[in-house]
Amino acid sequence: MSSTNRPTRISRRTAMALAGVSVVAALTATAPSMANAVSDGSSGMRHSVTQTQNAESASTAPNLRIKAANGVTYQYRRFGHPGAGSVPLVFLQHFRGTLDSWDPKLIDTIAAKREVILVDNAGVGGSTGTTASTVQQMALDAVDFIDALKLPRYDVLGFSLGGEVAQEVALRRPWQVRRVVLAATGPQGGVDQRASDPNILGRALKDNPGPEDYLFLFFKNTPSSQAAGREFLQRLGQRTTDHDAPSSLATRDRQLTAWSEWGIPDKSKFVRLKALFQPTLVADGESDILMPAKNSRLLAKYLPDAQLHIYPDAGHGFLYQYAVQFGTEVNTFLNR
Repeated sequence: MSSTNRPTRISRRTAMALAGVSVVAALTATAPSMANAVSDGSSGMRHSVTQTQNAESASTAPNLRIKAANGVTYQYRRFGHPGAGSVPLVFLQHFRGTLDSWDPKLIDTIAAKREVILVDNAGVGGSTGTTASTVQQMALDAVDFIDALKLPRYDVLGFSLGGEVAQEVALRRPWQVRRVVLAATGPQGGVDQRASDPNILGRALKDNPGPEDYLFLFFKNTPSSQAAGREFLQRLGQRTTDHDAPSSLATRDRQLTAWSEWGIPDKSKFVRLKALFQPTLVADGESDILMPAKNSRLLAKYLPDAQLHIYPDAGHGFLYQYAVQFGTEVNTFLNR
């Protein structure tokens, strides 16, 4: 029997954490507690500094809130170990993902060397407002959040749809974005970015997907990759309080529109990448069925200053399968 057909047993705690993960966003209907959230921008900033000094982990960092000039109140987590001369690393999440969707092992590996900021973009998870239906507007929404935090300089890491947003943020704020990490994503107008396989689409767009859908979409159909996927799903259960809210079906639909528009094949769009001059780390799994690795190769080809790493025996969720290795690679790249 193949590994994808093997039943995956998860605890109730893990099921709650899965509520924010892209394809398993509806496993629970219970809204997570936000009792520790901060209600206004100024106090949110003070709270975030305090938590950074306390060096919280991905499983314990509280939800913070800050209101931006666009009227959106963003939910985020800010913690880590800022080093001398380092800048914060802002994380932008994948399709249907929330704060609870990040792998604690990956985030804590990176946060051991720098300050990290995880955010729900407008209309996602615990953030207010309406989710944009274009990548360009998502980038503007992300910039409004960063402006509210008053960050003069920062790095950005984008995963999947978040990687598309990260490219736009770097293009629009070249004087602020220092370095870029693009994980399992592709350039605007790339190749085979609009999933047409009915099995892939059916699993990704389910109103109530389950762990097996996630394992199919994010991990390669090999015993080793599927085992790594099950370990990742268990790690999501490490967070026991202050969960994020799941993404809504309206957010799913608007993000799908943005993803589909970005993926319309158009080689003329590649020229825009020449303006993204920041040093960039591009990475993917060699068997990514959601964002084929050929798109990472296109990014590496057209970006002026890029390095490429394709991880073996891995799919879209390579960064969770290789959490420590990729986290270490990210820190090494950002420290150069």
